[in-house]
Amino acid sequence: MLPPEYRDVLFANGEQGVFWLTCFYGRLVAYLPADWEVVIEQLSRIPIPSPRLSHFKTKLMGLAQELIPDIQGRVRIPQSLMREAVLRKDVMLVGMVNTFEIWDQQRFDDLRIEDVSQELVSAGVNIAL
Repeated sequence: MLPPEYRDVLFANGEQGVFWLTCFYGRLVAYLPADWEVVIEQLSRIPIPSPRLSHFKTKLMGLAQELIPDIQGRVRIPQSLMREAVLRKDVMLVGMVNTFEIWDQQRFDDLRIEDVSQELVSAGVNIAL
């Protein structure tokens, strides 16, 4: 079941709450239709991807499912996505600006924050931590 704040945003989009759900890096990631189209368009521009990138693209697009929550915000996650994300009983929903992620609770709890200060600087991000 989606929390009310996510459900409200999905239904406010005017597309009956439709969103796209796919899996990569061990978690499910949800996109609004317009954002998903941008992802697909960008991936389609890669002329001859390396085998690694080709496999990433194939898995990301192959697992993607268009989902519509019911009026209470419930959605059935397809088994293929549950297997790929190793979702068990307890899950964690994480808001990520214009997407949200669904993690297996234990996998989320096991995440360790590492020093990424150099990567942040390289990306032009200056956050006082």
